[in-house]
Amino acid sequence: MKSLESGKNKMQKICDALRKETLDPAKQEAKEIIENAHLQAAEIVNEARERVKGLLQGAVSDIEQKKRAFESSLQIACRQGIEKLKEKIEKEVLYQGLMDLVADETSEPKFLAQWIGSFLQALEAKGIDEDFSVAVPKSVTARSVNTLLADRFLDRLKKKSVALGDFEGGFQIKLHDRKVTIDVSDRALRELIADFIRRDFRDLLFQV
Repeated sequence: MKSLESGKNKMQKICDALRKETLDPAKQEAKEIIENAHLQAAEIVNEARERVKGLLQGAVSDIEQKKRAFESSLQIACRQGIEKLKEKIEKEVLYQGLMDLVADETSEPKFLAQWIGSFLQALEAKGIDEDFSVAVPKSVTARSVNTLLADRFLDRLKKKSVALGDFEGGFQIKLHDRKVTIDVSDRALRELIADFIRRDFRDLLFQV
């Protein structure tokens, strides 16, 4: 009986020794491994969070930069579009309207006769006494202007009559000896008037 109890004690001692030498260190090591794993996992999570945060900040910065670039491009495109529209309005409204107005106002036979008479009278006052010819718009008849001109002017005209020119309004006087043409046609008047009123027109229409 004593030998059996002695055997049990020895076995217990052996088990205790094995536990102390192997199991307990293994448990401690496993505990440390788990704790290290937790620490590493926490570091990985933190690193991942920081990385995601950095990526988000970069994405936001990139989006803001692209947004600013887009807004700048849009503003430039708008300004260019407005300027293009202004040019189109100026060309179609101002220039075309002015062209029609000048042509209409300067193609009346009575107006033409008065203006031609005033010019020829001014030439006489300057002592310019030479042959000349007068061209009037192709939209009128030479007869309608001739009947309104003074006889002394008609007598000095080539063929005793005005000629028809290739323009819509106004007139042209050619001094043959001097080889000079005084151009008061609608085209010349239109360019002259446009230079003076273009800025006022833009100010009125566009408020710039």
